[in-house]
Amino acid sequence: METNQYNILMKKSGYQDDQSKISFFNDGNQLFTQIIDENFQFQDQGSFQMKYINKVSQIKIQFAENYLKIIDEVLEYENFCQLSSKYIQIENACLRVVMNLKNQQFGFRISKNGQQAEFYGKDLELIEKIKKYVIQSEFQKKYKIIAKIGSDYLSSVYKVQHQISGLKYAAKVVEKSRLTNGSKLEKDNFLNQINILRQLNHHNLLKLEEVYEGEQNIYIITELLEGGPIKQQLLNNSLTEQEKIKVMHSLFSNLYQLHKQNVYHQDIRYDNILLRDTQDLKTACLINYSKAIQIPSKKNTHILQDQESMLNLCMKRDIHSLSIILLSLFTKKLYRENQVLDELMMKNSLQLIQTDYMELSPQLYRFFEQIFKDMNKKQTDNLSCERILELDIFRVQQKPRNSKNFIAKQFLPLLPRRMSKYDPTQSDREKLDCSVNSIKFPPINRDSSTSAEKSLSKSPQSFCLLSNHHNNHNNIKNKSKLSQKTKMIK
Repeated sequence: METNQYNILMKKSGYQDDQSKISFFNDGNQLFTQIIDENFQFQDQGSFQMKYINKVSQIKIQFAENYLKIIDEVLEYENFCQLSSKYIQIENACLRVVMNLKNQQFGFRISKNGQQAEFYGKDLELIEKIKKYVIQSEFQKKYKIIAKIGSDYLSSVYKVQHQISGLKYAAKVVEKSRLTNGSKLEKDNFLNQINILRQLNHHNLLKLEEVYEGEQNIYIITELLEGGPIKQQLLNNSLTEQEKIKVMHSLFSNLYQLHKQNVYHQDIRYDNILLRDTQDLKTACLINYSKAIQIPSKKNTHILQDQESMLNLCMKRDIHSLSIILLSLFTKKLYRENQVLDELMMKNSLQLIQTDYMELSPQLYRFFEQIFKDMNKKQTDNLSCERILELDIFRVQQKPRNSKNFIAKQFLPLLPRRMSKYDPTQSDREKLDCSVNSIKFPPINRDSSTSAEKSLSKSPQSFCLLSNHHNNHNNIKNKSKLSQKTKMIK
């Protein structure tokens, strides 16, 4: 009854179809608020007419993070700087495109907890910049569902197509009743997932497009990862070892970008890694951030000791979870991630996987041993993705191998090396040495050339060698005589 009265009141006031008061995302806060960080770098977005409580004013809008700065141009011109600025925290505010019936001009409305402000201007590109922070409506009018591509206990995932652009996306559809009737933890995890996705800003991480709310469902629109789960590709790939190392580098780089934003996934497993391209494992992307947490960086001087311990624990959990999956890339075995991870986190023995990675090449063995070694060691406590990416296995420029008979780099100096395919083999060298030793060269007698001539072999090779030696000897002798004459003249 209260909802119907509220909707009737809004229609009488001229604000039709505003659902911010009854929105699932309504946090009870007012539309205008105080800014919490004075260091935000606001950027101009142009001039607009703002309609707020039946009052129209000329304003400028600036945008930074998830805040809009509203500057009254009249008050600013009259140097009332402190009174000229207002702020709107747009996270989970309702957004709707509207039209001014008087001049047929398009604009947008931002509403929160029943309070609304409309903005009209020529440049509406601002909507594209803020759309991932706000909640929109009328999903069915903007997207067409193509096929169902996945599901879990709380949601279903569909492949959808934008009605205007024709671009394809993934839509995660969640029933609102499951969230409202479920536990507080489920609701918090759902809101946390959206909040985390909004902060991800890197091409290797999952991109959030926008969020919609209908009467029954909530729709989270993200990029479409058409390569499918990584699990089957781990078992069926025909990559060389060096190509697999590149895949491993790519996944640790992705995790590094996530940790760089102080976000820790906490649920890395086979089902939560999808590929953008089936044929390229380097396009792997982490999904499902419902259990992810955000912890302030160690560089923050105000961080508590308990928070630092939590940060280290979360970092280790992500690194070890990803390493277990990457081990499957080389052994082509699927592990019970949670069981192995619990063993590692509890500092128990590594017998569950040690026998597998001991069969790897020496460089891979050293790598996984360093990742999975005794958790009590201090250097393991400081293990991070940044340090992992600096390990030798990634720093050395690896060359693709052409055969399965891989020889570890550290053993190459111990084996016979052939600099070229035209170089003689070891057996050829032995034959050559024997033939050279069988040639007997006569002693060179400077006083008697006849002795040399008598003992000279008929071999043309020997004759050339002796002739060259004789010529070199005469050249040296002539130079010596010339030097003596020069001294006498002086």
